[in-house]
Amino acid sequence: MSEKTGKEELRVEIECGHFVRAALLAASLGVPEEEIQDLRLKALWQMSAEYRNATGTKRLAQEYGLSKDELREFLEKYAEEKRNEGNDKPLEPCYDMSTGKHLSFEEWMDHFLKNKE
Repeated sequence: MSEKTGKEELRVEIECGHFVRAALLAASLGVPEEEIQDLRLKALWQMSAEYRNATGTKRLAQEYGLSKDELREFLEKYAEEKRNEGNDKPLEPCYDMSTGKHLSFEEWMDHFLKNKE
């Protein structure tokens, strides 16, 4: 894949909101580490807050080398930023199959981190 084609594919993945794929692609293209880290954090946020995917969140955190405490700190900080921006839809309660209850993002995060090995 040429660099131009790769950069175009990266742009499309970002525009479509495919942050996990974008982070992988950015790393393979030799994009600066700061940009890769930004995409990784967006991917973690998307996997946890938007998708509420505990398995995916755990896997990404391990892959990106984040400890449980670092993950908690990031998720709490990003949730506060989203709330301050007025974008609190991902923070609203939604059904969680593992508990059988509707949980806010903070409740889901507490449950997830309590059960994360």
